[in-house]
Amino acid sequence: ASTKEEPGTTVVVAPEYYPDDFEAYLNMVQYLEDDLMIENDLHGVVQLAPFHPSFQFQGTEEADIDNLTNRAPYPSFHILREDEVSSAVQKLKGDSSKVWNRNVRLLQNLQKNFW
Repeated sequence: ASTKEEPGTTVVVAPEYYPDDFEAYLNMVQYLEDDLMIENDLHGVVQLAPFHPSFQFQGTEEADIDNLTNRAPYPSFHILREDEVSSAVQKLKGDSSKVWNRNVRLLQNLQKNFW
């Protein structure tokens, strides 16, 4: 668990890391997850949540509203402590998709009422 001395989450904004090339950005994320995290024994300790201006989930269309949940003005990484993620998921009765589904519903509501 995090303490005041050890933050539980970190956001890294990396505007120079392929802002116009989502595929290259995903390759870099894969490198971080497969190589860098393994080399530093970080699997099971932290996890990465990627964000990108052109983020697109596999099997979706570019304009699908659910892609907005992982879009950001610049390529970014949210680094989360695995124990804190596990604790939060337990509070959701083991269903982490509840957060994503809530975010999609919020975006759909915003789209319907404001866009």
